[in-house]
Amino acid sequence: MLVVNRRKKHGVDFREVWYAKEACGLDGIILYRGAEKPIGKVLRQVRTLITDLTLSEEEIVSRCQKDCRYQIRRADREGITAEFKTGNAITEADITEFCAFFMEFWKSKGSNAESRKFEKYKEEIETYAREGVFAITCARQNGRILVYHTYIVGDVFVRSYQSASLFRSPDVSARIVGIANRYLHKADMMYFKEAGKQIYDWGGAGLREEVKNITEFKESFGGEELYYYDCEDVVGLKAEAVKGIINLIGVLTDD
Repeated sequence: MLVVNRRKKHGVDFREVWYAKEACGLDGIILYRGAEKPIGKVLRQVRTLITDLTLSEEEIVSRCQKDCRYQIRRADREGITAEFKTGNAITEADITEFCAFFMEFWKSKGSNAESRKFEKYKEEIETYAREGVFAITCARQNGRILVYHTYIVGDVFVRSYQSASLFRSPDVSARIVGIANRYLHKADMMYFKEAGKQIYDWGGAGLREEVKNITEFKESFGGEELYYYDCEDVVGLKAEAVKGIINLIGVLTDD
């Protein structure tokens, strides 16, 4: 179980708890991510895929689909390299650079990339980095970043948080970007395996039609299916009062 202290407001702690098997026993407004069973109010049930990092490198790669294995091997011939930063090694400049890259990626998908939303997103990343539970990795070709991955990192698990790439960039081959993306996932798994992590969580593998291609990409690495819960628990009288105010403001805003 990993506890992240997001912020304190009106004397109430806002916490994020990852992979809990039971309630954490702390007061505050608590968002449970990847809980083994429902805790408090269930926000959603999540389907994901996990890769067992206690297996050997050969076993992990052998579980990938044939084309996936080929693209991973092809990366060496294409001059793809990987870089990793975790914990205190992550600088403000690293976060700013990733967020700028991610915003351009988001825009390339035709999504609404409002600057204020990205400022909030950046603040979330800064919180994870400050707590020492964040990782940023990237794949380069000839010095140019083609793909970024970010992760939430616990004692035994690592969870894919966000990915971004130059897949839709007109001056880069989509084939090369795809190779770099697969290679980076494999390199990430080996990096975290070496660091003693046991579980690589692919960060969700939905069954909706709009995410079908992303899920099929993740499934090509041969992970095992797992369901868990995202929940919210409000613990303590002060937390209940603050949550009531938050809900009321939300209702008034909707009106």
